[in-house]
Amino acid sequence: MTASSEQIRAAIAEQAGDWFAENLARPLDREARGSFITWLKTPPVHVEEYLGIEALARDLAAAADDPDLQLESVLARARSSAADVVTLDRPVCKHDTHQGWRRVSRAAAAAAVLVIMAASAIWSTRDGERFGLPRTYSTVRGEQSVRRLPDGSVLHLNTDSQVTVHYSRQERVIDVDRGQALFQVARDRERRFRVSASEAEVVAIGTEFDIYRRPDAVVIAVVEGTVAVFTDLQSPAELTGLLPEHAVRVGAGYQLEVSGRRIGLPRPVNSRAAVAWLQRRIAFKDRALGEVAEEFNRYGRVAIEIEDETVRMLPISGVFDAYDTDSFAAFLESLNGIVLQKTPTRIRVPGRASGNREPPTGAR
Repeated sequence: MTASSEQIRAAIAEQAGDWFAENLARPLDREARGSFITWLKTPPVHVEEYLGIEALARDLAAAADDPDLQLESVLARARSSAADVVTLDRPVCKHDTHQGWRRVSRAAAAAAVLVIMAASAIWSTRDGERFGLPRTYSTVRGEQSVRRLPDGSVLHLNTDSQVTVHYSRQERVIDVDRGQALFQVARDRERRFRVSASEAEVVAIGTEFDIYRRPDAVVIAVVEGTVAVFTDLQSPAELTGLLPEHAVRVGAGYQLEVSGRRIGLPRPVNSRAAVAWLQRRIAFKDRALGEVAEEFNRYGRVAIEIEDETVRMLPISGVFDAYDTDSFAAFLESLNGIVLQKTPTRIRVPGRASGNREPPTGAR
């Protein structure tokens, strides 16, 4: 094979690698599929190179799945002899053509190695973004985490939470499966950033915001920028970028709740207090005692149970270490008439005696 024909073969192998990666990434649309078929038809060597890459891809996948199979043996197959190459500078007989369709050329093998290695690198460093594959991030009770997503956005995940990240050409989508997450969104003019939590859909407009998926509602608090909140995501236009008419814009320093398909009105909020969990703190102002106790239960190993409904509804204010259950228990005991029943795994508040004073404000 001459230098010129080697260059031609290498270029074809590179094209085959590109098509292989494109087919692996996502289903081809009509236009792309037509271009791919046209490429395969002219000339037949295109098919040979493409099939060679597919064959080596299967071998490399098998090597990855079988810990006893040495990758070197797979790569050795790629380094086939010169007899495995169908040259382009001499007439090709029928026998050569038959062999060419069945064997992997050096160029195809080399291209396949590069494609699969690149795919592995992309998967490990870009969390599958290139191939549109979902990636799940989660924390257990008492754990928090922070991760930089493939697009440059930063995900802060609170205790006992889980999100699933998807990427496509049109948008970046994060499903909040449970718990609470803060998003610092990187700008991307080509793809919007959408978060889905239960019935709520939130589209970021250059922003930093918090989403807490509670059992009864989804709470969205905006720290910086603006988000658009809506429900009933159905039409293709809404999926690809246009916002529905009923979308509610929420600016920095405001939060709203989405209960089912009902979107509440934005109301002012201390956004830094709303994300105090980033500093492992729980901040609350005039919140029902029962709700605050449930927040503590998300972090600590000792469960707080408040059985009396009137005690649960007591409004309290304060800032506490989210993991310091003992300090919160001491605060409860400071409330007039409150008696705690403690075990190594549980703190019970059975009720409240008569002749009570107003609950104090706690701060730690």
